[in-house]
Amino acid sequence: MLFGEFDHQVDAKNRIRIPSKLKSELGTRYVFMKGASKCISIYPEDKINELVSKFSGLSPFDEEAQKSYMEFMSSFHPADEDGQGRIVIPEKLREYAGIDKEVVSIGMVNHIDIYSKEERERIKNEKSYSERINLLWDRLK
Repeated sequence: MLFGEFDHQVDAKNRIRIPSKLKSELGTRYVFMKGASKCISIYPEDKINELVSKFSGLSPFDEEAQKSYMEFMSSFHPADEDGQGRIVIPEKLREYAGIDKEVVSIGMVNHIDIYSKEERERIKNEKSYSERINLLWDRLK
């Protein structure tokens, strides 16, 4: 299970190292994609396959659904490590997430979300921890 929050940096060549505590649970094959919020999500390949299979029932004649599916699928980028375990963050994803130098990686049970430090601080300041937990409980009802 992926969990925890880790501060780290993007190097001059736009590479990151996934924190070792997260990487050990992530596996060796994984994919970058746009997250639902202003972040980059990293999913293990098997979880991406599960996610994509949920869309297999979409009608190929539903134009709006196909356009949304296209946007979803076009956000995927392979994560290729170099010999030292660094991964280049694709430019389109860095722009989407507003990532420059300081990043925060958060384990989200079955994937990792990477936020710019500024976006993570903005989210933390929006609501208190108590408000967030209560919101989660309310959604489960």
